Amino acid sequence: MADLSTKAAHGFRSANASLGTVAIVDPYDAGANLAEAFAKEGVSAIMVGSTPDIAPQEGTVFDPDTFRRLLFWQDDLAQLIETLRLEGVSHVLAGSERGTILTDHLAEALGLPGNGTALSQTRRDKFVMIEQARRAGIRTPPQIQSDRLDDIFDWIDQHCVLPVVLKPPQSKGADGVRLCRSRDAVAKAFGDIYGQIDTMGHINHAVLAQGYSRGAEYVVDTVSLNGHHRLAGIWAYGKPEADYDTIGLISTKELLSADSPLAERLFAFAAQVLDALGIMHGAGHCEIIIDQHGPVLVEAASRLHGGPAAHRMSLEAMGFSQMDLLVQSCLQPDQFLADLHHRYHLPGGAVMALLRDKSLQGMIETLPSARTVGWNDEADTTPHAVLGLATLIHPERAVVVADLNIITCGYDILKTRAAVETLAPEWHALLRRSNCNRAFGSPAWYLAALDAQPHISPLVITAYRNNALVGVLALVEDRQLCRFATNLSDYNDAVVSAGDHATVQGLLLYAKRNLPRLELEFDCVRADAALAGTASLIDPTTVCPFADISKGYQVWLETRSRGFRSTLKAAEKRAAANGLFVERLDPSRHGHLDLPDLFIEFHRERFGVASLFTHTPSAAAFVKNALPRLFQAGDAMVFGLWAQDQLIGLNLCMVGATSLGYWNAGFKSAFAQFSPGTLMIHAALREAAACGFAEFDFLRGPEAYKMKWTTDTRTIGRLS
Repeated sequence: MADLSTKAAHGFRSANASLGTVAIVDPYDAGANLAEAFAKEGVSAIMVGSTPDIAPQEGTVFDPDTFRRLLFWQDDLAQLIETLRLEGVSHVLAGSERGTILTDHLAEALGLPGNGTALSQTRRDKFVMIEQARRAGIRTPPQIQSDRLDDIFDWIDQHCVLPVVLKPPQSKGADGVRLCRSRDAVAKAFGDIYGQIDTMGHINHAVLAQGYSRGAEYVVDTVSLNGHHRLAGIWAYGKPEADYDTIGLISTKELLSADSPLAERLFAFAAQVLDALGIMHGAGHCEIIIDQHGPVLVEAASRLHGGPAAHRMSLEAMGFSQMDLLVQSCLQPDQFLADLHHRYHLPGGAVMALLRDKSLQGMIETLPSARTVGWNDEADTTPHAVLGLATLIHPERAVVVADLNIITCGYDILKTRAAVETLAPEWHALLRRSNCNRAFGSPAWYLAALDAQPHISPLVITAYRNNALVGVLALVEDRQLCRFATNLSDYNDAVVSAGDHATVQGLLLYAKRNLPRLELEFDCVRADAALAGTASLIDPTTVCPFADISKGYQVWLETRSRGFRSTLKAAEKRAAANGLFVERLDPSRHGHLDLPDLFIEFHRERFGVASLFTHTPSAAAFVKNALPRLFQAGDAMVFGLWAQDQLIGLNLCMVGATSLGYWNAGFKSAFAQFSPGTLMIHAALREAAACGFAEFDFLRGPEAYKMKWTTDTRTIGRLS
């Protein structure tokens, strides 16, 4: 096969181009480029139509100029056979699913290589196909075909448990395929299918019901010659979450290497299917699901798989395609058989993505692995319509996977407070899987910021994948600026699952693409933030000191100077002697306290007119809105300083993924002599260590009183 790759790179020329003409039946779909492929070898093609007209959905890729002669169907098979005989046709090939049965008849009548007509129906009718495969000992789903709904209900009751799949017997692709999880859904699907005309033009005189197989789905592409089968490609399907009318839809098709145990297992299974269905010559493909019990057949076909885009992607990724092997089997049979057992290797990644969200236009094109991106010119408003196609190829598969994760997300921008409130439970659940600070990144923090600043408007960008929320970039519109909601957040970031860099990139690309009139400004971002993976930090930068408590409180304490430890011990002793103590407040015991008003009062006593919450009304309003929610949710730890039974100070700490952050504190000035700040910091640090946090974070500002406690610093800044 190394020889084949070399030939592919030079046009895959044949040494034997004297076989003058081939006939291609219905060259509309996967076989749209087949005539051109033969023409490159010096072989002309005749188009044969199995219908008087070309179906509108198939004719878009049909190019009559690539054929020497066009023979549309005229209901005179004998005349057609004689015409092809006089033309000296050497091979008859199916260009699409529609043409497979006529291909069998013509090849047999002309005495040319083909699959014969004895099993033609097993290769077109899905019920007959599965029965034939089952008789050959191949694992297949249980099934029934009937024109009566009651028969299907009886079969479900006696032989198969829900869910089941209902489909037309002879359609192709996702046409009419329905996943039914209830008897009502079965009845609805039966009504949707029975008596209708499928995309192939057949009236559905019966409905096929099959057991539902759960597992990864693959397609094995093959080319056969005299019953010898050659592996032409292995594809893994990516699908949206299976539902009533999405069970048959495909989101992505990834080309896999053939030199793997999985590929050999799939090919061995597919070869059994080909033998059972009598596919001895030409292109074929098998759709296979691997569930907990092993491979199970979905369906098969005696034609090329995919279309022009799949051919081009295979050619670029591997140096050849299934179409090239089909041409070689016709024109170079000896070389084809010599390379029969070769297994191609795919070093990088190659994926085809079917695009259903046109808001991604202009965004996908910028991705590093995007090789080709095409969008349909005409708008299609039908549910789940394919609006475009992207081909992703890169030497590093990880790059393709990351880009694919961006493409397969559905993005939106929430612009009302009510929409954000509705999102809050999902947002909060995602926050728990992220590396974000649980307070700064929370919906409670964001909503409080909205309420405290009437002049700003919400712009929350969301990303969903398989109907699950995977990303939130919570921004606001402030005049001509798009920014984070409040400068009271010490650490800002996108909310994504830990390590999900692709979703972050997708959120940013979507923001830049869909908010063009606004200046994006991302402040207070850590260098290790998810957002920082896409850009660097620029000035202004701020120092954030922290104490490493990952090895426990006692280990941290031993890193402090003797003077610090002595002073701390004395402060604790003096406080205890005067009835002062600090405790972590609990919502169940202290929920009656008006924590926002108490905190603001203590802060004003501590800082006087310099208190942020005195001279900035929006800051005070923010605390009043945010603190109760954060306290109840456990996203803020509140430490109270007591003198006997009197609350004289509060320390507000914000919970991070692996840290506890010292956000702000205040106390009654009358008790300043007892070092209330020291007492509350010490209590919070000990609690953080007891909870297993790795850091006690002093957040923004390298003030002297903080530096006494800390072991290191980090910087935050604006994203470039």
